[in-house]
Amino acid sequence: MSLLSVVNLRKNYGENKVLRGVNFVMEEGERVVVLGPSGSGKSTFLRSINRLEEPTSGDVYFNGTLITDKNIRKMRQDIGMVFQHFNLINNLTIMDNLILAPVKLKLMKRDEAIKRAKQLLRHIGLSDKADAFPASLSGGQKQRIAIIRAMMMRPKLLLFDEPTSALDPESIGEVMSLIRELADDGMTIMIVTHEMSFAREIATRVVFIDEGKIIEEGEPEIFFSHPKTPRVREFLEKVL
Repeated sequence: MSLLSVVNLRKNYGENKVLRGVNFVMEEGERVVVLGPSGSGKSTFLRSINRLEEPTSGDVYFNGTLITDKNIRKMRQDIGMVFQHFNLINNLTIMDNLILAPVKLKLMKRDEAIKRAKQLLRHIGLSDKADAFPASLSGGQKQRIAIIRAMMMRPKLLLFDEPTSALDPESIGEVMSLIRELADDGMTIMIVTHEMSFAREIATRVVFIDEGKIIEEGEPEIFFSHPKTPRVREFLEKVL
C-alpha cells in the first residue's frame, strides 16, 4: 500500500481551473521535488494533500485512508507542512510555538513536549532562542524553527512549500542543510522549490506540473539531463 495516492484531483476557483485531474502515487521514504512555472498549481497541490484546500473533486488517500473522511487534526499529525513565510505565532515564544500543537492535541504532556522541543532546538543550534519571540529571529532561524515545529508531531510525510523563497542566500543554505539532514534520516518529503541544484541533489523523483497537470516525472538525473517533453526542456533552458 502506497503512503500517498492522489486520484483525479481537481481544484477550481470559480472559472479558474487550478488543478485539472492530477494522479500521483508516493511511497514511504521517497523525496519528491515538485517543479513548474509560477501559477502552475504546485502549491495548491500540496495544500490539497494537507486539506488546507478542499478539492473540487477527486480523492486523496493517505496510508489507505481517504483523507476527506479522516479527522483533520489526526490527519495533520501525520502530514506536516512548512510554509514559505514561516507562520509562527508572533505573540508566543519560540518554545510556546513548538509545544502548542502537541499539547493542545493531547499528543504529549507539557513536560514531554518541552523536553522534545529542547532536543530539537539543540539539534539546530538555537537552544538560546527558546524564550525569544519570532520577531527577534532572522528569516533563516524562523524557517528552521518552523521545520522543527512540524517535526514535533513526528509526521510520516513532510510537505515544504517553497521554504527558501523568502530568505537571503546565507539563510537558504542553513535551511537546505536542515532539509538535507531530514532526508538523510529517511524522512518522506515532498518539496516545491525553485532551487534547481538542491532539487537535483535531494530528490529521488522530480515531478513537473504545468497548467494544473503533471506532464512529466522521473529520476532527477534523467529529468534534468534528458527531459522527455518540449515544455520541460523549455523550462529547464530558462532556469538552469
